[in-house]
Amino acid sequence: MRKTVFAFGLGTALSALSFGALAQDQVKLVYWSLWNEPEPGANVVKSLIADYEAAHPGVTIEAVWNGRQNQTTVRNALASGTPIDIMDADMDGLKGGLAGAGELLPWTDDLAGASPDGTGPFADLFYPTLIDMSANDGVSYQIPYMLYAYNILYNAKLFRDAGVTSAPEDWDDFVAALEKVKATGVNAIAIESDIAFYNVKWFNYLLERIAGPDFLLKAVEDKTGETWRDPAVRKALDMELDLWTRGLVPEESRGYQWPAAQQTVAFGETAAELVGSWLPVELADTVEEGFEWGAMRFPAVKGGLGDINHVEVNAFSFGVLKGTKHEAEARDFIKFVVSAPSQQRFADEAKIGVANKSVAWAPEVATARQSLDEASLILPENHGIKALYPDYSTNVYEALHNQAFLGLITPEDYIEQMVSRTKEFWANR
Repeated sequence: MRKTVFAFGLGTALSALSFGALAQDQVKLVYWSLWNEPEPGANVVKSLIADYEAAHPGVTIEAVWNGRQNQTTVRNALASGTPIDIMDADMDGLKGGLAGAGELLPWTDDLAGASPDGTGPFADLFYPTLIDMSANDGVSYQIPYMLYAYNILYNAKLFRDAGVTSAPEDWDDFVAALEKVKATGVNAIAIESDIAFYNVKWFNYLLERIAGPDFLLKAVEDKTGETWRDPAVRKALDMELDLWTRGLVPEESRGYQWPAAQQTVAFGETAAELVGSWLPVELADTVEEGFEWGAMRFPAVKGGLGDINHVEVNAFSFGVLKGTKHEAEARDFIKFVVSAPSQQRFADEAKIGVANKSVAWAPEVATARQSLDEASLILPENHGIKALYPDYSTNVYEALHNQAFLGLITPEDYIEQMVSRTKEFWANR
């Protein structure tokens, strides 16, 4: 992730929403942010802060723009005694980090209470399972506010030119569609060789489609490592490597460094990329006017235990630090940010997918939202291992997969190394 509001003004919307009673004394909330200050998302947050302060004259909000390493920066600040009231970070990282360490306040009572607009429980604002995914041992310490769906994003015109007029729903039809695209003289799939967390999504989805949504976590938590010898692992490896063998991933991709591959999508040289729904925003200034984005769900595998309506996401959440002296005001501001008018501003102005399920997404990412609307299960990053075992997720799972995916080690080497590294991981815990 790098890089028309409602017809009534947000001030009017604020007056219509029901937020908690706030202290009468002057309060300063300190918010440490995952945004970099020039980003569109930061600009939306700034505007929301200004509107909130205007509606609550007794409250000021001081924002510190730290970027994506915000959680690490917050940890260091807390260790030195710096007061912080609110922070945000990626949901899975926060679950395994500050939430797991007991540094955030729970939201149990608030989620069971009324939503900011007074219609039903607060928890019902969000996509199904999103709150459950963010919880630690059944207790939610964070409130999601934006998310990206991992879909196969594609140039709809290039697919139509190849005679593919509907998104394929099983793997064999998907490969056949890519072969048709390749036959027109354009590359089928874009791969950034140096972005392991992009490339592992192929393996995540194939394992899920073959062996079900619980398989990956089961393999990681098998202290013997032997689950990595399951035939489903080898089948998933062979299926993704077949894309290279067929030339559906161009050979030069082995040398691509981000953002080289996605630039070929923007220039109409490559038809598709498996990536988060931030891609149309990243490429907005590069694609030609009228570029038509499509987003297809990752296809099913015939006879597999997974489901095409299981969608992996990358979500981001707010938390209230347990040391805050302004708990009521901090909670109130977060409720304001996830209310429909505020979330619509994120969707329209920053073109970001949002956690409030009632909000329409921008046209560039509307097809990605459709996959969430149709989802029967929303999967966290790397199907839970990023939150529970972040070092393993990055340094073992993603790193070794990338070597296998790029042909630097064989499937046999990958499996043996996953067995031994998993044993080693658990032996050292």
